Amino acid sequence: MDLHNIRETYNFDSLDTDKLKDSPMDQFQHWFEEYKQLGVKDYNAMAISTVNGDIPESRIVLLKEIRDNGYVFYSNYGSTKGIALESNPNISALFFWREQERQVRISGKVVKIDEKESKSYFETRPYLSKIGAAASNQSRPIGSRKELENKFDSFTSKYPEGTVVPMPSEWGGYLIIPNRYEFWQGREGRLHDRLVFTLKDGHWNIQRIQP
Repeated sequence: MDLHNIRETYNFDSLDTDKLKDSPMDQFQHWFEEYKQLGVKDYNAMAISTVNGDIPESRIVLLKEIRDNGYVFYSNYGSTKGIALESNPNISALFFWREQERQVRISGKVVKIDEKESKSYFETRPYLSKIGAAASNQSRPIGSRKELENKFDSFTSKYPEGTVVPMPSEWGGYLIIPNRYEFWQGREGRLHDRLVFTLKDGHWNIQRIQP
């Protein structure tokens, strides 16, 4: 399959330092809100990358909360990503907003959020999402689809809709605490705008880098 001739022209917007918000957190929230207004499905999707040993792995998760000090997503702590983050808390998150020709890369470290906060969020999830989280040992092998469905059905029998589905002990939230951002805005002629914020001694330094 030859993909060499796929071309795109980028002319949606530009990104100059005089357009930036006071902090990368404010800039991210500004772009995030603009993208949210488009009504794109899963506008809060982000690709996160972890390192397990010497193998980098990426997957899509959903951003569930923007805090003053970082970004929250939820997972099974015993999953492949959870095991990787237990041994190496460094993480990278990527947001790609094609409709606005933008992407944001965030690097940092993760910490687990308080269990009470995780339970508070878990209780707001739809019934079947709770059952799915309770029934699945995420990332672990299983013999067949039928075996998985039987396991799911056993949990729906044990916890019928309307009853309390307990949060699994190995399930909860992670907070990404950023130390680097890159804001990318597509520009014509591949002269894309790339502005990098790097945290040093408690202050954010800004640097334009070449495309």
